[in-house]
Amino acid sequence: MDTLNAIALAGPILYFLLVALSFYLIFRDIKAHARSPRRPVHWLYGALVVISFVHTFTWILAHFKWSYNNFYSNLNYTIVGSDLDHLDIKEHSTTGGSRIFAFLQLEHGPFSLFRKASRKRKGLANLWAYMFIAEFVAVSTASALFYLAVSLRTPKPHPIPSKKKDDDINATLPPDQEALAPAMLTIPVLLALFAISTTPSPDSPEFITNILIIHLLLFIPVLPSPVWTTKPRFLNIPSSTVFFATTALALVLRLQSTLSTAVMLENVSIMEFLESAIGVLHTSPAMATFGWDTIWTTVAFLVWHIFGDGSTSPNVQMFIPMATSTVALGVSFSAPLALGNVVNEILSKEDIKEDQNLPTS
Repeated sequence: MDTLNAIALAGPILYFLLVALSFYLIFRDIKAHARSPRRPVHWLYGALVVISFVHTFTWILAHFKWSYNNFYSNLNYTIVGSDLDHLDIKEHSTTGGSRIFAFLQLEHGPFSLFRKASRKRKGLANLWAYMFIAEFVAVSTASALFYLAVSLRTPKPHPIPSKKKDDDINATLPPDQEALAPAMLTIPVLLALFAISTTPSPDSPEFITNILIIHLLLFIPVLPSPVWTTKPRFLNIPSSTVFFATTALALVLRLQSTLSTAVMLENVSIMEFLESAIGVLHTSPAMATFGWDTIWTTVAFLVWHIFGDGSTSPNVQMFIPMATSTVALGVSFSAPLALGNVVNEILSKEDIKEDQNLPTS
C-alpha cells in the first residue's frame, strides 16, 4: 500500500471516528442535563434519531460498497483504499443534487438561528457536533437529536427583577422590542444561501467549489463560545428579517426547480411523475441517502411543530396547514415560517431578561 492509498484509507477511518465522537459528546451532554420524568415526546424524538440514522447511514455504507465494487470491477488486482482515491466527487454530488436545496435552506437558514437561540435559552453545548452530524451523516438525525436535547432540558433560571427594576425596564424599553441576530450568525447564513442561488444546477462548473464554501460557512455560527462575538453591533439585524430572506430565497429556488422540472415533464401525468420520483429516489445509494434524509427531516420538523418540547399541549390544529405547505413547497419554505416565530420569541425574552439583570446606577 503506497502513501496515496494510505491517505485515502485514512479518510473513512477519520470520518467514522469523528461521527462517533460527535454522538458521544451530544449524548453525554443530554444525559448530564436530562430532566425527569420522561414524556412520550422524548421517546418519539429518540425513535426518530434511531430510525433516521439507521436508514440514512445504511445507504451511506451502501454508497461506500457501490463505489468499491464499481472501481474494482475494471481492475485485475485490488489495493485497499484505491477506490477512495479515484472517487469522482462531482459525479456523486450531482446524483444527490436535490439534497443541496433541502440541506442549505434548512441547515443554514432557520435551524442555525434556532439552534443558537435555543442554546442561549437551554444552555446546550457542542453545537458544532450537531452540525457535523448534519453535514456528514444526516440532517434528519442532527435535527432529531437537537429536538431531543431541547425537550429534555429546562430553561436556564433567571433572577426575578424587583418591582423597581421592572418599572425602570418598562419605562426605557419599548414593549415590542424585536430580537436582533448577530452578524456572525446571519452573514454566513445569507452568504450560504447566495452561494447556492447563484449555481442552482449541480451540473454547473462552480458546483463543487460552492459546496466546499458552504461547508466552511456552516461551522461559523456554531463556533465555540470563546470565538463567538456579537460585534460589530451595527451589522446585527432583526431576526425576522433573516427568516423572511431565508423564506423568500427558499421559495425562489423551489419555484425555479419546479418550473424546470415541469418543462421537462409537461406531457407526464401526476401518477407517472410520482412513480418517476420514487424510482429516482433509489437510482443510486447516494441519491437514496439524500432523498430519505430530506424525507426524515420533514417528518422530524412536523413532529416538532406539533409537540414542541412537550411542555404544552400538542398544536394539532396547525398540523394540516403546516403539513400542506411543507408537502407543496418543501420544508425549506415552511421551516423558516414556523421556527422564525419561536426564535424571535426566545431571543426577545432573553434580551429583556438580560437587560433586567444589568446593574442600575
